[in-house]
Amino acid sequence: MLRNVYATLCLMALSSMAWSDEQAIANHCRDEWPSDRDMYNHCVTEQRSAVRSLSKYSGPIRTHCESEWGTNYEMVLHCIKEQQSSKSAIARASKDEIATRCAREWPNEFDMQEHCAKERRTAKDNIERNYSGTLRRSCERQWGTEYDMVEHCIEEGGN
Repeated sequence: MLRNVYATLCLMALSSMAWSDEQAIANHCRDEWPSDRDMYNHCVTEQRSAVRSLSKYSGPIRTHCESEWGTNYEMVLHCIKEQQSSKSAIARASKDEIATRCAREWPNEFDMQEHCAKERRTAKDNIERNYSGTLRRSCERQWGTEYDMVEHCIEEGGN
């Protein structure tokens, strides 16, 4: 008896979630394609497909992407895949002061951590190849391991 009540409640919850997804999909696609029925239908199909795919994901990356993209399920799914790809790239990259600082600046945003580290490493390499002297040392004291800012400082003459 208790098992039947629990099963019924679970089905009701799933049905309510599905209804809520359908409403969100309809609203999203209507906003995107208010006067093009074919594109509206295509949008609905794509959003439903994304909702099915999203059932495979959970955790902080999904939570982050849902907070960023709301009920645009295609973009939530895209965001999750991008974040996972960037997280893997970060795991393979060197663990240095640049990676540590970028992780602190962009917690749970792995695409931004990856971008930050790539930009700063490029700037660091450029500084080491092309600059020396008091201006470089002054800018390095001012900006530390933010090599993109050190490079900008040097290029601006210390201003």
